[in-house]
Parts: sequence; structure tokens; C-alpha cells
Amino acid sequence: MNERAEVVIIGGGVIGCSIAYFLTRHGCRDVLILERENFQGKHSTGRSAGGVRQQFATPVNIRMSRFSIDFFTHFEELTGQDPEYRRYGYLFIATEPAHVDYLQQNLRVQQAEGIPVEFLTREDIAKLVPQLYVEDVLGGTYCPTDGFVDPYSIMQGFNRKAREQGARIELETEVLDFTVEHGRITGVVTNRGHIATPVVVNAAGAWSHLVGRKLGVGIPIRPTKRQIVTTERFDELPRELPMLVDLSTGCYMRKEGDGVMLGWADPDEPESFDTTFNPDFIDAIIERALPRVPCLENAAINLRRCWGGLYDISPDHHAIVGPVPQVEGFYVCTGFSGHGIMHSPAMGTAIAEMILFGESRTLDVKPLSIERFTTGELLHETAVI
Repeated sequence: MNERAEVVIIGGGVIGCSIAYFLTRHGCRDVLILERENFQGKHSTGRSAGGVRQQFATPVNIRMSRFSIDFFTHFEELTGQDPEYRRYGYLFIATEPAHVDYLQQNLRVQQAEGIPVEFLTREDIAKLVPQLYVEDVLGGTYCPTDGFVDPYSIMQGFNRKAREQGARIELETEVLDFTVEHGRITGVVTNRGHIATPVVVNAAGAWSHLVGRKLGVGIPIRPTKRQIVTTERFDELPRELPMLVDLSTGCYMRKEGDGVMLGWADPDEPESFDTTFNPDFIDAIIERALPRVPCLENAAINLRRCWGGLYDISPDHHAIVGPVPQVEGFYVCTGFSGHGIMHSPAMGTAIAEMILFGESRTLDVKPLSIERFTTGELLHETAVI
């Protein structure tokens, strides 16, 4: 390989594909995606739980979700790919007064942003999901337009349409270094040769901080494993079950096909790139899920459908988006902390507009600048699962 491109995107997951889609949609056809693996979405996109929600604590995350969910409703029309968007809602469940106060505080922010979220009583929750144990429940919040998508379908839709519009992708192509002249990006050095380019987007997810180091740029990302357990066919919970998030345990669950998908963010999980599923996780998550959904004692675990994937976690659980001041032409789009699928349309739009127009015109993403880590203007997203 010894070629040129107007824009090079490092990372062929859902974020890289979304950026390529929006760039080519705006007429920038000479876009090249570099993916170091032999297929796309290997570590994060293809291992996501696929949730999409607007129930966040900060306006910037809420606005990105609102934009993205609206985009998902038109996704098949725009890309030709069914996103499998299921509008079954998210239900956050509180069992402690502090959790109620927390949800109500977030509720005010969400409703001020026009999100159709409401506070539910214990009786409301029991009516919505009769299978729940609710004797200890004090209330919860529910948004009916939250739901789920198929992560792989989202990536493929962006990817295929971007390529139809002129983008290219090179698999098994690892970035080794960069060429820089007078403080500006001039090219990318890969295991397959040099690519001349004036613009590089670092969308490498859990590896994005390692990409930044090659330029002497510090990107505060912590790669961490998150694990998912699924059951065999289980008909005691309805297909339209909302995503259940139990604030007392951090456990979340939803239907996945005929079975149930369960997740939990283990706070003791160390920083690593390991995605090996740990069988001990099954007992840990069942211990947290069973008290809330007692009928799960009748479910059998599908050991073939349990997996680990990677979160690229930033210090304040917000994305890091935009140009890097130290190197002209170098952009970063990472740090989604588990929200990459749901925010991919918003992020693709924002980065494409920054590159082509000098600013993000559709969404105000200035609070997500990497400079916030030097100025101390962190955002503190607390609605993280």
C-alpha cells in the first residue's frame, strides 16, 4: 500500500463507519477506513448489548441520544439496512430514597430536553412488568422511546452505504506511526505502507489512547471488559420487555430473541484488553438478577451465547470528540464508555461537520472536547451501566 486519501479513519467499528458515512454523504468521497483486524466490530461493536436510551444525566448526552434515536427511526430508508430498532423502553428501578432523588433530578433535566420520560410508582411498575418483585421498590423512571438496536446491523448499514458513496476500507491494516510536518498531519504509516493524508480520525475505541501516544498525544481512555450472559429460550418474560436497570445492584436485562440478556458492570474489573468470558460471572449476575425477577430461576443459561467485550472508558464517562490542539489535522472520537452504538449517528455527524465545515453545526459538542481534561471542565455522567 502506498496511496493517498482525503481523510483516513482509524478503526472500522460502528463509530468509524458512521464517520465515513456522514463524510461521504456530504460529498467527501475520498475516505479510507483502516481496520487492523480481519473483520469489523470484533471487540466492542459486535459485543454490545445494543441499548439506546435518552435517560442520561447531562444535556449533551441526552441531545446526542435524541438525535441518534430519531436517526435510527429512518435508518433503513437512509442506508438500506434494517437496524432492528425495538421501541420497548428503559425502566430504571429505585429501592432507596437516594436513588429516587437521583432519578427525579435526572428526570427534570430529561423533561427539560423534551424527552417523554415519566416517574412511575411501585404500582405502575408492577403493572408494566408483572414478573418483577416490587415489595422493596420505591419508584422508577420509564421512557417508551428508549429501546434496542442490533449493533452489527447499525455498523453494516453505515459501512455499506459509505462504501457505495465512495469510501474504502482496508482490513488487517495496523497503524504503526504518523508523518507530521510543521505540526500538521501529512500521513499514516501502516504495516502495509504509507498513506498520505491531511486528516486522520482516531476512532480506535479501547486502543485509541495507544494511537494517540504515537503522536505524543495523551488520550485518557481506560479499556475495560464488560460481560454478557444470555439464556436459552425463555417465554415467562414478554418479548416487549423494557430494558430493566436495577439501581440497587447495577444489573440490567432485556429480551434477546427468545432468551434473556443480562449484564452488569463489575466495579472490580481491571483495566485490560481481555475479552475472555469468565464462567464465574454467571453466578455473580444471577445472584443480582434473581431477587428482582424470580421467574429467572426457571431459565437455562446458553453457554454458547455468553461473551466479553470492551468499553473505552473516559474519566467522566463522556465521549472525547474533536480536533487535538497539538497536531493539526488529527481528530479524536472515542471514550464512549458503553454508549458508542447509541450515539454513533450523532458522533458521525459531529466529526464529519468539524472536518468539512470547521465546526459541528447540527449538535453542540464543544463540552466533549479533549481540552476539558486540562481545563478541569469535566461533565460527570452518572447514568452509566
